[in-house]
Amino acid sequence: MLTLTNPWYILIMLAIVAFVIYFAKNLLLRKEDDPTLFEKLRNSGIHPTIRTPPKSSELKGGDPENTPNINNP
Repeated sequence: MLTLTNPWYILIMLAIVAFVIYFAKNLLLRKEDDPTLFEKLRNSGIHPTIRTPPKSSELKGGDPENTPNINNP
């Protein structure tokens, strides 16, 4: 109970509460009309895409006889 009456504890808790309220207000009241990063890139002529990983049949494999086994030196 001593910490509840400590002035430093009260000051730090008030600062944390103010910090949480400030960022919650900014996140909840943020305008949704702002363009996203992808929209800005597309407007400037850059068209980012998500690359799909190659299929295992398309990967080139080495010769297993000539590949050293790292687990068993």
